[in-house]
Amino acid sequence: MQTNVDGEVLRNVMRRVPAPVTVVTAQSGGEARGITIGSFVSVSLDPPLITFNVHREARMHAIITEADRYVVHVLREEQAHLSERFARADLTGDEQFASVAFTPASEDGLPILNDVLAVLYCRPYAVYEAGDHSILVGRVEAVDLGAPGKPVLYYNRAYYAVGSEVLPVMAAEERS
Repeated sequence: MQTNVDGEVLRNVMRRVPAPVTVVTAQSGGEARGITIGSFVSVSLDPPLITFNVHREARMHAIITEADRYVVHVLREEQAHLSERFARADLTGDEQFASVAFTPASEDGLPILNDVLAVLYCRPYAVYEAGDHSILVGRVEAVDLGAPGKPVLYYNRAYYAVGSEVLPVMAAEERS
C-alpha cells in the first residue's frame, strides 16, 4: 500500500478506470468553445442532474462558468478525433470548430456537434471549487438521442470502443 499519495500517483491509478468521452460546448461574451471531458457522470434523476470537472486554468473555465447554458455531447467511437481536437489548449474557439460538423442552436448560436451518440442540453445548477478544478453540476433540460453507435472510452491514455458483454445485468426483480 502506498500512503504518500500525490497527483501523479492518483493519475496513475485513474488511468486504470475507463471513462466516457464527451465534449462540452458553451459560449459567453461572444466566444464559443468546446472542451473534452472525461469526468462526466449523472448525479440525480429527480431533478435530472449531470456533473463534470474543469481545470480552473483551462481556457474554457471562464466561459463555462459564465454561460447561461452548455451542451454535453457523448461521442461515438468513430469520433475519437473530436476528443483530441477539443483537448488542444493551443486552439482558439474558431479554430476548434473549423472543419467540425456542427449546427448552431437556433436561439443563441451555441454549437451543437453533429452525429454524436447523445446531446444533453443543460443549465448551470451549481459550481463547487475542488482543488485545482471546478465541479460543475448541470440540470438537463432536454436531450437528443443522436446517431446510433457505441460510445468511445478513454482508458490508459488511449481511446477504445465498448467491448463484449461479460455479465448480463440482473433484472430488477432479481436484485430485490
